[in-house]
Amino acid sequence: MLPTVLTIEKVVFGMKKLVVGLLSLMCLAPTVKASAPKVIYGVDNRQEVAEYPDARFREMSLSVAGKVRKFKLLPSRIGQDFLDFPRVSLANAQNVCAAERFSEQFTLPHCTGFLIAPDLIMTAGHCVTNELDCQTSSWVFDFLPSNEYLEKKNVYECKRIVQQELSSSMFKMRDYAIVQLDRPVTPERKPLKLRLEGRAHVGTPVVVIGHPTGLPLKIADNAKIRPFNWTEILTPIRTIARKSSYFIADLDTFAGNSGSPVFNQKTGEIEGILVQGATDYVTSKEGQCLIPSYRPQTTWMTMEKSFRVTQIKNLKKILETYNK
Repeated sequence: MLPTVLTIEKVVFGMKKLVVGLLSLMCLAPTVKASAPKVIYGVDNRQEVAEYPDARFREMSLSVAGKVRKFKLLPSRIGQDFLDFPRVSLANAQNVCAAERFSEQFTLPHCTGFLIAPDLIMTAGHCVTNELDCQTSSWVFDFLPSNEYLEKKNVYECKRIVQQELSSSMFKMRDYAIVQLDRPVTPERKPLKLRLEGRAHVGTPVVVIGHPTGLPLKIADNAKIRPFNWTEILTPIRTIARKSSYFIADLDTFAGNSGSPVFNQKTGEIEGILVQGATDYVTSKEGQCLIPSYRPQTTWMTMEKSFRVTQIKNLKKILETYNK
């Protein structure tokens, strides 16, 4: 990550280093693929919430929800306090090979969000684009591998969009939304702490919690903030200008992780909202099903982008208003 105040000498020195790296990378060019949703770097670091060793993040996962289309939430024969949902496994939903991790687990959410006040959810801007999107979706907490049904007390409606931006230009990007729920959440779910000023440095270890490919909630770590990837150094001026809006990190994330909170592993503060990444799945050697796309855990290959929460306008005022 570049410092807030850049001298010309530092920029020039930094770009020289990047050019050298790019020349080295060009030797690998045939293996590079275009970026799209999300991906795995190195080994697959996704873990079940219940098995995650750090109690801080197990507790914070209670405040992370999945966005679900209302038509997928059905009356339950168990009773009026419960809801059923289509039991479609990852293998059937995405044609993922049966031998792959989590292939037998059910999929449901198409985006992730997290609490910032008792009745406010923050997510990616492309996850909630308009009021119709708000009205036709619900937010589900505690969607875990053990779920055979959903408890209605864990399902919330989107009351309204408080603030939303989704734009991209030469010098900046915006991709966030804040929505108000139909009621405050239950007491065990605490609003998560956001970074409100400054920024994390390159090399900062980060953790993400969310619903990769609509799976039950997962925690992924063993990642850190990286400086530049190979696509960014091809457009250095644009990249330098836009870096105030986002950072990249080698997080193991997929479509469905959009809107996930990206935490500073040391402080527990949320640094960003997961918004973009590289291709999720590729065809297996046999050509009959899909397997996760794996990339080297290097700076040049890191494509996962997180929008900086410090770039959200009026954030402090919103938090003060809704956390009273």
